[in-house]
Formats: sequence, structure tokens, C-alpha cells
Amino acid sequence: MITEIITTGTEMLLGEIANENAQWLASFLNEHGYTVAYMTVVGDNPARMEEAFRIALSRADLVITSGGLGSTLGDITKKAGAQVMGLPYVHVPEESKRLAAYYKDKHKEFLPSLDRQAWFAEGAHIFPNDEGSASGSASVKGGKVLIHLPGPPFEMKTMMRNHVLPWLTEHYGNQGIIRSLVLSSVHRTEAEIEEIIGDLLRAQTNPTIALYARPGYVAIRVTAKGTDEKDADRLIESVASEIEKRMTVSRYNIEADVVKDLHEMLLAKGLTVSAAESCTGGLIGKLLTDTPGSSEYFKGSAVTYWNEAKEKVLSVHKDTLDEYTAVSEPVARQMAEGSRALYSSDIAVSTTGYAGPGKGERGEDAGLVYIGVSGPLGSEVHEEHFYGSRRSVRYGAAEKALYYVLKYAERLRPDK
Repeated sequence: MITEIITTGTEMLLGEIANENAQWLASFLNEHGYTVAYMTVVGDNPARMEEAFRIALSRADLVITSGGLGSTLGDITKKAGAQVMGLPYVHVPEESKRLAAYYKDKHKEFLPSLDRQAWFAEGAHIFPNDEGSASGSASVKGGKVLIHLPGPPFEMKTMMRNHVLPWLTEHYGNQGIIRSLVLSSVHRTEAEIEEIIGDLLRAQTNPTIALYARPGYVAIRVTAKGTDEKDADRLIESVASEIEKRMTVSRYNIEADVVKDLHEMLLAKGLTVSAAESCTGGLIGKLLTDTPGSSEYFKGSAVTYWNEAKEKVLSVHKDTLDEYTAVSEPVARQMAEGSRALYSSDIAVSTTGYAGPGKGERGEDAGLVYIGVSGPLGSEVHEEHFYGSRRSVRYGAAEKALYYVLKYAERLRPDK
């Protein structure tokens, strides 16, 4: 089914909150075979919301909204949906009774305004909310399906999993499955890759191939729709193996998986890690400590922005800094080795580079970063060139640094 996701709420248009619901819904729906062809964000304005719904229903079989099911005057999603579907907007006594019991159980007064949650398009199928008060609904007319989900992410996800997907499967059957595999190329540009696999890109149907420039690498995403997981994986493999014959790639999504995989690797092998950061300014430490349980292996990060700090904290030689500058292979090596000595860690990683927007002190381009890794197998340094904004460079360098720690840790036995 061709699907459109509509997230409602002026707060998203103002940039006050991120559109987490649309991202999660797209991933969930694609996983279950629904082709998400469009995404829309619309504010809490009746005319604009109705217009967005009309456009969506004209081009999609299934439209799923999130947000605007509450009890305030600004919660207008269901009413706008009923208007566009040409259905009366009616009060549902059973929902009113349920709401009264819900608020009584919460020891809250059932104010008249709260009963606004008991209004739905006539004939709508009502989905229970296992985590909150506002029920969801589905309306069907003229071969089109309009589903309303609550805005709070936890409520929306639970309702989608527990009630909406089973209802869709019952009424519209199994849509198959959509799967993706990411191949990462760390040494080629998008243009270079297109030259190598251009014939595959031009001939693509199912699977499809897409190139994405990520910080420090290019992601080649191969996506297939199959009757089941095995069928989709078979289709993906036919294309992925052909790409691997033509160029060096890694079947690895650095941005999505490196923190989780490194966490598991360090715990499994009983290894500890530390960092020495210049251009990343503490992001390596942040990425690691975002994961619960990181205290088992992460000893600390020294953010040494100034040369004096690199000398005093990490024992980087002044002569090395003077001869090669702070952004250099020798300094990255000494920073990693200094961090390992400072924290007595099994592995240490360092970053030093130019995050931009300006050039380096010897005219180097912004985005040049040296990443050092030091451990029982010796020290190594990787020269990287990142593109984009200052933020992209810094996050890309931090993620790539963790990737090199992961690769280093893979070569170590649990006893180091």
C-alpha cells in the first residue's frame, strides 16, 4: 500500500521538537512492507490541516497521522480528518464512559473539556491507548484509509505495534517486508562510486540502490521488498555481491551501529578504553556514555584543545607540535599514547583536526582530521577528510574514531 505519514503540531514547524514519530513510523511501516512514499508536517490550523489530508488521500492508499488527539482546543486532527473523509463527527458514549473511568482511576476530575477525546468520525474503528487517555481511530471510505495516532511517542509506538498493525493485517493482508543493507565505502566519493556501479543504478527496480554521503564515508543502501525476510535478503544479496566484486566496501553502517557494537565488543572482551580529544571536544566521551553500562569500560576522555594542554596532560612533545603542528600524524599518535598512559586503558583513541569553517594554520582544508589508536598491538594513525558543516565534521570524526577502536578491539584476544 502506498502510504503517507502526517505529523501534526505547530511545535515541529517552529523547530521546538524533533519529528521522532515520523522517523519511527517510516522505519516500522517499511519493515512490514508498507511503501512510505510521502511525509508531511502540518501545524494546528484547521484549513491547512484539511488541505494536507486531502492531498495525502489523493495520492496514497493509507494515511497515518500522529498528534492532536488530546482534549485542548488545539487538538483538531480527528475533526479535520472526519471533514475531509466526508463523515459526520460524532460523540461516542462508550468512549466517554471509558474516559470517566480512566480519570477516576488516576484520581483526577473528569472535566468537560476532557470529553473532547470521545469524539470521532462516524463509524471509525477505535484503537485503545494502552499508555494514555486518547484513543486512536481508523476511517475507511472510497478505498482510502485514514488512521489517527496519538502524539506522545511511547503511546504512538505501543498503539501501532499492539493494535494498528494487527488491524491492517486483518483487513489488508500481509504486505510482505522491506529490508535494507548498508554497504560503506570509506575511500571513494559518490561520483566515483556512480562511475563504478552506474549500470546497476540505471537498471534498478527491486532491489533499489541509493548513495548517501555520510561524514567520513559513502553509504550505499540496497533495499528490497520481498514476501518474507528470506526472500528480501535473497534479492539484496544478488545486488550487494555484485557491488562487492567491483569495489571495496564494508557491510557496516558506521553511523547507526558503531556505538552499540563497540559496547558489546568491549564488554565481551573485558577491554577498557579512553580518549584524547581536540577537534571533537568531548563527543567521543558523550557517544560512549550515552549507552548504559559504559562505566564498565570507559575510563575517561581528556579534552586538550590548546597545545599547552596536550603537552601537560598527554605528554605530547613540544618539539613535535612545533615541527608538525597540532593537526598531524605524529601528534595524533602521541595523544593516543598519552591517553592510554594517563588512564591505564587497554585502548586509547585520539582526534586532532580542523572542524572548520576556516583552513588550517598551514592552509589545510577544513575537515582534515587525524585519528590515532593505541593499544597492545602498537599505535596507528588514520588520516580522514570530512565534509559539511562544523557539526558534521566533529560528529563524523567521533563516530569514525569509535569505528577504528572497534576494528582494533576485534584483533585482540579477551586476555589482551
